[in-house]
Amino acid sequence: MLFWSCCAPSEDPNQLRFEISTDENLPSKLFDDPPSVIPTLLMSQPGGKAAGVAQVPKLKQLVADAEDPSDAEDPWKDQHAVFAASSAAAGRKCTLLSERTGARTAGEYVVEAESLQLTVRATGSSERPEVLHRCPLMQIEDIYTVEDGEDCFPQEVIDSLQSEEKDGLFMIVHVVDDPNAEAAQLCLVEASRSDRDNLLEHLRDVTCS
Repeated sequence: MLFWSCCAPSEDPNQLRFEISTDENLPSKLFDDPPSVIPTLLMSQPGGKAAGVAQVPKLKQLVADAEDPSDAEDPWKDQHAVFAASSAAAGRKCTLLSERTGARTAGEYVVEAESLQLTVRATGSSERPEVLHRCPLMQIEDIYTVEDGEDCFPQEVIDSLQSEEKDGLFMIVHVVDDPNAEAAQLCLVEASRSDRDNLLEHLRDVTCS
């Protein structure tokens, strides 16, 4: 280790003389070059299923929002998360809109945490409701809301909406099993903006747990 000694007297009172001394007993390890890569907190985090949704801008933003330390001080946030999880697992009523024609179908969606799927079923008196759409959560490419702009949605979908339904509208874009097919679009209307946001947060929780 080097020890700098300044302001040592010299023969010339108008000059300052600097001396350098070394401690030969110190281990040579201290003089090694610093590591080329300095570990960071981010590098120390273990990998998980969150990496699978890194390509999803909307879910990625929700993950970032969830890391805000202020969230831990909000008890209402936890209550909303519990409500969203329980209602989504049991089935929530929604309106399915055809991205091609804007046709409306009454249905319900279910978030299946174990199989990581969002399933939309037709509502009715049938004991085995028809499955209208299945969306693998890990194949989601993006999720759009009206805050992203109405031009993100097919015009047929926008035209079929009632004014009070816009806040609950969202569209999930996900890849399908056929590699030659285009990504699928799932347009749903929740009861309100808060219900829509509860669902999106629940999707984030399921895919990142």
